[in-house]
Amino acid sequence: MAHPRQVLKSVGRLGGWLGGLIALVALVVGMPLRAAWAEMSDYRIADAGGIYFGNQRLYTKPCVVKADRVYRSIAEYREILDKGLTDKDVQYHFLMKKASERFLDAVKRMAKDLSLDLVGEVGAIRSAKTGIADPPEKTDDVISRLN
Repeated sequence: MAHPRQVLKSVGRLGGWLGGLIALVALVVGMPLRAAWAEMSDYRIADAGGIYFGNQRLYTKPCVVKADRVYRSIAEYREILDKGLTDKDVQYHFLMKKASERFLDAVKRMAKDLSLDLVGEVGAIRSAKTGIADPPEKTDDVISRLN
């Protein structure tokens, strides 16, 4: 078994070289993140439960939508409203599942088409700085992508 001093010496010799390599890798990996962080700091998440798509911790181009308007444009959701169904009705759950799938599919398609990386409910994403407008509202763009 090696003596503790010998282990420390070998780690020290390796540590200088290894430490330099780790610092270089951290610098290279961290460069793109710094640019994303600068833009991300223009916005803050006001309601994490209102995020429909994207990574709340790493985003550069957010937008917001009015989910109620989108859902009212989905046939399955309108059927729930027209029939007065509640969560106690079996048909409600099937229709709501289909409506939710269509909502999320349209949100994802809109985000991809417009190169947006975070989508939330109006009010869920806010400007974090004076002089920076709240994220753009893209409800009509989501509605146009409902299939």
